[in-house]
Amino acid sequence: MRTLQLQSPNLSGADAALWQQFLAGRGVLNSQADGIFGHATDQATRAYQAARSMAGNGIVDSATLTQAAGDGFAGLGTPGMDASVSCASLAPQLPSQGIQFVIRYYSKFSSKAVTRAEALALSQAGLKTVVVYQDVNNAISFFSASLGRQNATAALAQAAAIGQPAASTIYFAADFDPTANEINGPLMDHFRAIGEVFAASSTPYGIGVYGSGLLCGLMRNAGLVKYTWLSQSTGFQEWASFRPDANLVQSAPSRPLLTISIDDDIAQTADFGQFQVS
Repeated sequence: MRTLQLQSPNLSGADAALWQQFLAGRGVLNSQADGIFGHATDQATRAYQAARSMAGNGIVDSATLTQAAGDGFAGLGTPGMDASVSCASLAPQLPSQGIQFVIRYYSKFSSKAVTRAEALALSQAGLKTVVVYQDVNNAISFFSASLGRQNATAALAQAAAIGQPAASTIYFAADFDPTANEINGPLMDHFRAIGEVFAASSTPYGIGVYGSGLLCGLMRNAGLVKYTWLSQSTGFQEWASFRPDANLVQSAPSRPLLTISIDDDIAQTADFGQFQVS
């Protein structure tokens, strides 16, 4: 993470937004996390430093980050974002906003699905891409062995269409807070079916899951996924306990970036299923 401080023009980016979210959680920042390190963030940083008996200079340097890590700040990984609309036209500007990877969708809804042109634009800008399959998937009724096979087949077709390289990963989303019984029943049936379809494919891909801490942990422990992406919904079961173990962590709230709305994400491991196309 780069050193953050007040300057003109203001620094902005995913790392600034994550720092603001940390300050808000500590009760020293009352404004919305907008990813812009302005006067309010400077004052909140000074307040945090003073509360921890540090020099209150407003600079988020290595000493401040070390203290913050001890206080639970988990924004020291690789910063990225996810978006439900194309980022192709914005790709050249994203690295200057502190973005190093972009999470985009495979879906039956073409309006939110990544295209090869977009994947190429992201790669040419030096960004990594991560993909997640999601149609709706926000209730247990969207999960079964049959639906898992359908989702996996659709995801593989879209991966081929954009030229996603072998050995990278496709995440599958469960955008709700399932019970343990729902996970051990329909959700595991769903992911077993995904694994069967992937195993029969001529192009090998890893499988990841997006969702609650409980879901991520049980799926990983069952050997049904290799990668986990923790939802921004902190009220979901086992969110806090699983956070240190997740490959990816989504942060709340959503915020505007350039001309679109995004969610900030942090990759906590070097390998999180990312790729580039050529």
